[in-house]
Amino acid sequence: MSRLAAETRELLKREGLAPRKSLGQHFLVDTGVITRMVELAEVTDRDAVLEIGPGVGALTDVLAARAARLYVVEYDRGLSVVLRRKYAAHPEVKVIEGDALEVDLRGEIPETEVKVVASLPYNVSVPILFRLIEERHVFPDVTVMIQKEVADRLLAKVDTKAYGAPSVLFQLYAESRGRFRVGSSAFYPRPQVASEVIRVHLHAKPRVPVEEPRLMGAIVRAAFNQRRKMLRNAVQTVPEPLSLPPPVWEEVFAAAGIDGRVRGETLDLATYARLSDAAGKALDAAGVPRRTPRSAR
Repeated sequence: MSRLAAETRELLKREGLAPRKSLGQHFLVDTGVITRMVELAEVTDRDAVLEIGPGVGALTDVLAARAARLYVVEYDRGLSVVLRRKYAAHPEVKVIEGDALEVDLRGEIPETEVKVVASLPYNVSVPILFRLIEERHVFPDVTVMIQKEVADRLLAKVDTKAYGAPSVLFQLYAESRGRFRVGSSAFYPRPQVASEVIRVHLHAKPRVPVEEPRLMGAIVRAAFNQRRKMLRNAVQTVPEPLSLPPPVWEEVFAAAGIDGRVRGETLDLATYARLSDAAGKALDAAGVPRRTPRSAR
């Protein structure tokens, strides 16, 4: 067991705390991985940084020493108490207790551009990443530790096994800037899965021209609902009020230059954007508002 792992274990014991499986808590205890992660993120003394899921503060210590301002969001109340006490003499560190999916980040963080550097709780890593995409104007630079399987899926290339709706919707805004694999020995307790650190830049606008990203999202999800279905059959599951009758979808495919017999996994970002724009024109012609229903977002 590494020194940092032993110290983490002892601190938790002293505070009457333990890793909570229900929260996906696996504390980062490898100083080499922490250093490499911060270097990948290129954190400087000019940066404001957001860390989500700091645990007992191993990564936090390094970020606090490098960044101009550090915000940490911790869901676990017991750990929040530990962190507040630990950084009480550090006014540049602000501990925010709450759910990262619900906390008013803009209300807590006044800076207009903030880097995200975090070892995310694995059970909510994808929702957190998509929340950051929603607030990408403030959080354009993201370096996070996530499950390797999730990283592979989010960054998958077209027409591969891992390629799916999350790949398309994530890459619509996210551009990879680097990644490296991390073994289970870097954590306490050790997870049963491999991990990976990824750095992505979140573009303010979609990486391919598309008139209505939410409409594209509805189409992408429908295309991957049943991977083995031909596209012309899969798009029949696009929810109301965005659904179109089969003959109109054939016209949409023709306008977009797409063969309706292909499967969704063979279409790249640009092709989905063309399909979405052609479908939007068909909806306009039918007098259907393009407002995407919440269930399709």
